[in-house]
Amino acid sequence: MRIGNLETKQKQTSKLDEGLRENDLDDLVLSKITIDDFEPKSGSEDEVVVVTFRAKDDEPANDLASFIEKGSHDILDTEVSPSVDEDGNYLVFVEIKRNDSLFDTVKAIVKDVTRLVNIEQWQFEFHKGATIEISKEALK
Repeated sequence: MRIGNLETKQKQTSKLDEGLRENDLDDLVLSKITIDDFEPKSGSEDEVVVVTFRAKDDEPANDLASFIEKGSHDILDTEVSPSVDEDGNYLVFVEIKRNDSLFDTVKAIVKDVTRLVNIEQWQFEFHKGATIEISKEALK
């Protein structure tokens, strides 16, 4: 599915001025992360992977996207879906270069996000259907 297919008019949201603190997004971000399920905007599928997080509302989704974008990880872009998916969640797309350190980068991003949420077990779902679970402890 193309990211652009979800585009509708996006409403403006306010940003947190003081930044995010530990557990600020608790119960607002889901444990399921999909990898390579959408086509990238900033390159070809051979060069770029889209990692997708899910949030229950647009403000937490925008906060999560901003947090990831401002991190120290080698990402190309982040974007929040302007509308909800079939389950009523906002999608946070993170575009990362497809290379040998891709999964290390994804794990490092998730490790950082874990400071904002209380998720003990993350589920990584890949485009071809495989799913793996990684505990919060295994990310340390």
